[in-house]
Amino acid sequence: MSDLPLNPDCFLCDYKNHNVLHCAAHETIERINAGKDFTIFPRGKQLVTAGVKAEGFFFIKSGLVRSYVQLASGKEQTLRLSGPGDWVGFRDCISDSISHHNVIAVEDTHACYITGALIEALVKDDNNFQKEVFRQMAKEWREMEEHVVSLGTKQVHEKLAEILIVLDNAQGRKNHVELKVTRDVLATFIGTKTETLVRALSDLKAREFISVDKNRIDILNRDALYSLSKIA
Repeated sequence: MSDLPLNPDCFLCDYKNHNVLHCAAHETIERINAGKDFTIFPRGKQLVTAGVKAEGFFFIKSGLVRSYVQLASGKEQTLRLSGPGDWVGFRDCISDSISHHNVIAVEDTHACYITGALIEALVKDDNNFQKEVFRQMAKEWREMEEHVVSLGTKQVHEKLAEILIVLDNAQGRKNHVELKVTRDVLATFIGTKTETLVRALSDLKAREFISVDKNRIDILNRDALYSLSKIA
């Protein structure tokens, strides 16, 4: 990984008003600005390694990363795909524990690294920031619960529609998705076999909800996908 010459300015960040910084005191943002590191992770580079003490967490400025666990069988189970505006490794960092999953860059990713010690100090000093940090933690837990429920209750087509919407949102809501992961990996995220995933893609294509050209999926009927996904 290689460092950029200059850290980006938190005050000018595109996501300042869409995360915990939107209510943080001016001094809090200044301290994050001074204390963070900014790094480029090339595609395939590991951001977080399971079993290693979580000393900090990453804020994704651009790109896409995949959180996954290694199963006893040797296979990988994808837990989450995170894009711009998302925090990665925050829960393990704030709980002062080891990382419970791996995180790898699916595409070239720009990320800010913030230490747990800095966040702990800021939480003590800025009450509004503290409240937003707790909300962030609650959001992560809710998303994980929803993913578990989705794996257990939704059909493959519903789960596929949901992940396509999630990926499109992460890539800027352009109504097309560039698949940066293999179909095998995508299948692990929705908890199915690769052959079943491929059949589901073909079915959504036949319904004219999407079109598929190699690793690019164009969303032709977003409303239909949203309805199918049953996203609350």
